[in-house]
Amino acid sequence: MSIKTTIQELTAEGAFFEVRDMPTARGDLPGYAHAPQTLTEIIQNARGHGDLGFIVSGDTRLTFAEFFARADSLRAYLEGEGLTAGDRFAIAMRNNAEWLIGFTAAFLAGATVVPINSWGQAAELIFAVEDCGASWLLCDDQRAGMLQESLPTDRRLVVYDRAEPGTERGVDFSDALSSATPTDVEIPPPDQVCLILYTSGSTGTPKGVVHCQQALSQAVFNMMFTGMLTMTVEGGLRELRGGATQEKALLNVPLFHATGLLGSFVLPLVTAQGIVMISKWDAQEALRLIEAERVTLFSSVPSLVKDLLTQPNIGDFDISSLHRVSSGGAAMPSDLPGIIEARIDKAYASGGYGLTETLAVGSQAAGAVFDAKPAAAGVQSPIMRVRCTSPDGSVLPPGEPGEIEMQGVACTLGYWNKPDADAAIFTADGWMKTGDVGFEDDDGYLHITGRIKDIVIRGGENIFPGDTEQACYQITGIKECVVFGVPDDAMGEELAMIVRVADATLTPETIREALKVRIASYKIPKFIEITTAPLPRGATEKFDKRSIQQAFVARMN
Repeated sequence: MSIKTTIQELTAEGAFFEVRDMPTARGDLPGYAHAPQTLTEIIQNARGHGDLGFIVSGDTRLTFAEFFARADSLRAYLEGEGLTAGDRFAIAMRNNAEWLIGFTAAFLAGATVVPINSWGQAAELIFAVEDCGASWLLCDDQRAGMLQESLPTDRRLVVYDRAEPGTERGVDFSDALSSATPTDVEIPPPDQVCLILYTSGSTGTPKGVVHCQQALSQAVFNMMFTGMLTMTVEGGLRELRGGATQEKALLNVPLFHATGLLGSFVLPLVTAQGIVMISKWDAQEALRLIEAERVTLFSSVPSLVKDLLTQPNIGDFDISSLHRVSSGGAAMPSDLPGIIEARIDKAYASGGYGLTETLAVGSQAAGAVFDAKPAAAGVQSPIMRVRCTSPDGSVLPPGEPGEIEMQGVACTLGYWNKPDADAAIFTADGWMKTGDVGFEDDDGYLHITGRIKDIVIRGGENIFPGDTEQACYQITGIKECVVFGVPDDAMGEELAMIVRVADATLTPETIREALKVRIASYKIPKFIEITTAPLPRGATEKFDKRSIQQAFVARMN
């Protein structure tokens, strides 16, 4: 049975993952008929996991019951101090247990939670807090110092893990407890706004992406569908191994992004998985935690998956419990599937494509579904309509690359107080522009070939940097590479490439020769710069292509 036929059967009328058109804030759109109407219901249902282990974060270890007890105590405190439904509750700090407790307490109190990029500078943090109109802020002491003028002290909860002696920048998180019984959790309407996620702001000030209860519930159910699809194709659930007694995920993806929040926090809530937290990426610490906690799942962007699995001393660690490796958020280097297969016995690899604006819903694949086409970005989600369009807006036939546009229940309601941005991203017939270029093949797999803004126009020829990057990763000794355009008087633009190498014998000339047998000559960069230092990354651990390009152009001048 083909994967496309399997999807049709799993989503047919009467099936658990039945998909049918349902009312949404943007009209009738396909959704999972049996998903809860709200994320609040999903979180509440997780209380049933009781004394099963849930969170490991530094010295903190919490069962599900202990986690909810702390969240309820904080919720009672917040309600007693005046937090009401609809208030914006901002969170600005690195991943830790307090982040998850604070999110759950505020969310169940009916607040609109606003996770903020904790890697930002003071101006970026202040902008987000003020732009969303936050009335409460949960942060660590470092961020509290940056935001001390933003909110009254009694509306600032501070985790004093690295506090300066004598500082009082807000209410100590450990004191924000109440012995009072919190109010009963009310189930809100499906279209109630409950989450604002800020974009990276690489081309301007960050924009607040608004989502409602129904979209979040559908996005979580979509992740569950991906697992069911894989189990069906493979003929059953894979067994734990390497001494693992519970599915445990190593959480390293920032919680202020949709993938981290839903895939690494809410999904484990649903499936009774454990979460092992690492606040800042360190491949050696990650290997230690995988061994010590018998971690079974590692999900991250391709660059970190590759970093973990190519550590020179990886053999010194027992990572036999690890059997699921997920990569998404950026194009997968062509050599990564082979690295995963070589390092992880019978690996359960996965990948996908989505945006902050779609709560990471778009396409996905895992296990045998991923193995069928590892270079693709997965199969189209049953709850997301996808089409590709030409620059003039006309819809292209399947298989022809163009700008990917989406329409679905998980798409954003719009940007917070930015009607002009809404008008720019949504078409007249209600489709959302992604800015990504790709195509869908006959088997329903989505292929991402680049970003519209990344396209290099050399002498009138459109070049997608991703094609050159994928070819470069096929060369032995290449660890990282980034390709971009630079101004050129004769051609308009020329291709440039920064390459991080592990093989000191590689030179720009040998790389060019290797590329000649892999791609067309016009896709080979005129400028190739070699480095042994890691390439700069942004908050999501994707390569910071904009800063890399700007630095290169500055060196040229």
